[in-house]
Amino acid sequence: MTISKKLMTVLLALTLAAGLALSACQGSGDSDSSAAGAASAGDQTATGAVGNGDLGLVTPGKLTIGSDCDYPPFISMQAGKPTGFEEEMMQYVAADLGLELNYLPPQNFDTLIPSVNGGGKMDLAVSSLTINDERKESVNFAMPYFDSNQACVTLKGSGYTTADQLDGKVVGAQAGTTGADWVKENLPNATLKIFNQTSEGMAALVAKQVEALFIDEPVAKAMVADTFTDCRVTEVIITGEKYGIAVSKNNPALESAVNDSLKKLVDDGTYAKLFKKYFNYEPSITPESIKN
Repeated sequence: MTISKKLMTVLLALTLAAGLALSACQGSGDSDSSAAGAASAGDQTATGAVGNGDLGLVTPGKLTIGSDCDYPPFISMQAGKPTGFEEEMMQYVAADLGLELNYLPPQNFDTLIPSVNGGGKMDLAVSSLTINDERKESVNFAMPYFDSNQACVTLKGSGYTTADQLDGKVVGAQAGTTGADWVKENLPNATLKIFNQTSEGMAALVAKQVEALFIDEPVAKAMVADTFTDCRVTEVIITGEKYGIAVSKNNPALESAVNDSLKKLVDDGTYAKLFKKYFNYEPSITPESIKN
């Protein structure tokens, strides 16, 4: 009987020790899991991915962009993929936010602002959008990333030397653009023909369906130099426009995140390198300018 009691005591002690050991192992496992979770969150913070669920993205983990994809050198389709200054800029922004860059198929330019405003289709519209009061009624814009003017493009040998000579003529512009707005405001007697894409308008100019096309200066210069060599920039119209990335008014978190990435892009010298790659003049947006 005495031996049995001792045996029971030993067994009880062994059972208790085993239970404590098991508990310790489980506690250690939980601790490791928490540490791994913290490390994972730390890694996400380093890449900007933490909090992506709070950015109100159309598709979690992806930055979905809408563009007309027909505005070289800013954006155009090459071998079925978007490429250009804006596309490379958005590669940087997406990587900085820890997101996959996702371009929608080419959109009609005049649908971009309504699409961002409506939500559910694209996170951002990045398509050489001039920041103006009318558009700001529908969407917000991240910090300006490009300065531009308008241009009047005509056929070589047409005899036109200034834009005001086109008043009373048939002229063209892309739907929903500030070029179209300029014509309406400054050439009241002109007949304005609207095109869905700039390349359509340029083709119409070459076919003599319009006397001139009004588009943004850097695009006009690129198109007449590379593709539509029968055309020329007749006049640069100083309008002092600034391009911005359109974001929903209901998504201040994404607007703030994009702004932070754009500032890094400028500040670390990447913006200047991209600008030099696509344009043959010095950028007006510099680390100094964004601090003012």
